[in-house]
Amino acid sequence: MSQDTDSLEAQVAELQRRNAELQRELSLKTQMYAALVEDQRELICRFNLDGTLSFVNDAYCRYFGKTREELIGRHFTPLVPEEDQALIAEVLARLGPKEPILSNEHRVLTPGGEIRWLNWIDRVIFDDDGNVAEFQAVGIDVTDRRRAEEHAERNELLRLELIHAQEQALRELSAPLIPIADDVLAMPLVGRIDEKRAQLVLETLLEGVVRMAAETVLLDVTGITTVDTQVAEALVRTAHAVKLIGAKAVFTGIQPHVAQTLITMGIDVHGVITVRSLKDGIAWAMQERGKARKPARSVPRQA
Repeated sequence: MSQDTDSLEAQVAELQRRNAELQRELSLKTQMYAALVEDQRELICRFNLDGTLSFVNDAYCRYFGKTREELIGRHFTPLVPEEDQALIAEVLARLGPKEPILSNEHRVLTPGGEIRWLNWIDRVIFDDDGNVAEFQAVGIDVTDRRRAEEHAERNELLRLELIHAQEQALRELSAPLIPIADDVLAMPLVGRIDEKRAQLVLETLLEGVVRMAAETVLLDVTGITTVDTQVAEALVRTAHAVKLIGAKAVFTGIQPHVAQTLITMGIDVHGVITVRSLKDGIAWAMQERGKARKPARSVPRQA
């Protein structure tokens, strides 16, 4: 009996020794874990399903300028702008067995009232039964990166606006449309006319005729240097297109070499009105305009 008692006491002593060792190991690991968590520059927090904070590390406290007592037991949403709270709610709703880890970025409010950006890795914590018990989040400040991205986006937007303005300026220079009178337009063409510019001339001219309700369009080709078959046909098509929408197209300033090209190439200029110069074209258009507005004489009745 004495031997059994001694053996039992020895087993108890060994269990106590072993338990003490485990307690020391657990305490050491707990201290190491706590030191690791507190030494992190990243913000670390845990919170319940309702958003109530249950743990925050020193970095979290320093970042938001609050003590643990001020944070733990309180909801984290006052630290987040109202517009971003819906995003956080959506992420938390997705966290679960199928998606145990998710990342997101949202804005936060600092003690000084500054809005900054944090990138968070959110992880779900399960209880022993596999149910969602808590959430853990590790965050880093990405404000500089977000601002750099926003700056790049603004620069890209400005670049696109500049390109658009340049294209518009080139469009206006390539096919300038000048109002001469309420219903008379002039388009002086200078330089080389290629297929792309010829199409631009046609589009600009037709849009201008409709927008300004023009009745006469003066296409001044005095400054055109070269004309090939494609360009000549394009110009004649432009005149016919203007006629189809109810206006007259008048070519002014056709140079001898251009006229010779038109004849040599057999371009059909039937029905196209031409005058010697832009000055003569304006005079012709104003004369036609006056005729159209001249009231008809009354015819005396016969007795």
